[in-house]
Amino acid sequence: MARLREFAGRFRPAGVPGAAAPAGVPADLRADREAELEPVFAALAETVRACSDLREQAAADARETERRARERCGSILADARSRTAAARADASALARGRTIAENQALLDQARHTAQTIRERARTRLPHLVEQVLDRIRALGAGP
Repeated sequence: MARLREFAGRFRPAGVPGAAAPAGVPADLRADREAELEPVFAALAETVRACSDLREQAAADARETERRARERCGSILADARSRTAAARADASALARGRTIAENQALLDQARHTAQTIRERARTRLPHLVEQVLDRIRALGAGP
């Protein structure tokens, strides 16, 4: 590492203002800076490689996570579709059962009504037949 004096020396002019001094050579500031920063960049090279490796690993992990998520999504969708089909079948069976029960109740009611009508007809029929016969006899007795 550079010492404070060397660090501060970078900011000094190469020569004193005025006439050129015959004994001085200007300092190569660029070479000094590069030499000073070279160990820092060398130390950072490992960190840069580690960061690059971490980015690559993170990208690979992200791809794997996305692949697993797609598989899980497909599995969830397949399960939901199969459960949907089963639920539809159950709902259809339930609706059919209700419809059959309603139809059976209507049929029972219709049978009961028909039986009631038959019983009324049986009880009324002899009386009605008697009335018809009386009218026919009355027509036959006439002119």
